[in-house]
Parts: sequence; structure tokens; C-alpha cells
Amino acid sequence: MIKVMASGVFDILHLGHVHYLNESKSFGDYLVVVVASDYTAKKHGKALIFNEVERAALVSELKMVNEVMIGHSNDNIFQTVNEIKPDIITLGYDQKFDDAYIENECKKLGLNTKIKRTKPYNGNFNSSSKIREKILKSM
Repeated sequence: MIKVMASGVFDILHLGHVHYLNESKSFGDYLVVVVASDYTAKKHGKALIFNEVERAALVSELKMVNEVMIGHSNDNIFQTVNEIKPDIITLGYDQKFDDAYIENECKKLGLNTKIKRTKPYNGNFNSSSKIREKILKSM
């Protein structure tokens, strides 16, 4: 079984998220989605609408998702990676992570995890910030 890990904030679910998670699932057999904790999301400047429990509940309802967990609030993403032990970690095309750094840190944990980038979704409103902007303009 090939275990895939995807992660994100997932505050306002949209077709870009569905595309990312569908493509992530296509790389393996079992998809674990890590939803960013409220602490982590806010630390990175996200003004949240839904809390971490609500966001995890929404993501868990998606048919391609096998398991959901909320990330740790200790700024150590590799604690979560070590718990999941994924064969593949998928990153969205716009996620600001260094692929080689993640692979090397996984090796230090004794994991042979590969990083795969997903392709962008080309539809309208492919980000939560674009959706927020549209809502605010319509008010």
C-alpha cells in the first residue's frame, strides 16, 4: 500500500482543493490529509473562518480522503510526518516548501519519502483568498 500525505489550511473548501486532493490520491492507495492547526495557520497570516476541528470535519467528508488529522502546533512538521510515515508527500504547485529539504529531513527519520508537486487547477476561484475577495466585493 502506498500512503500519500497532503496538507493545507482548507479554510474555504473549493475546486482547487478538490483538484489537489484528487491528484494527491492518484499517486497512491491511501490518502492522509493534514489540516493545519489554528496556531500554525494564524502564525502564517491566515484569517480563519473555520476552526481546525471544523476544517478537519469538512475535509473528512471528501470521498478521496481516507484519513484526516490536525497538524501539531509545535512548528515541527516532521513530528507529523514521522507519525504518518508517508511514502509520498504531495505539495500544491503554490505551496512554499523546499522539496529537497523535506526529502532530506525525512531521510534523517529513516523514511524514504518522495515529494510530488501537483499541477495547478485552472478554474475560477482556485484559492480561498480569491473567494474572500469576491465575497467582499459583492457586499
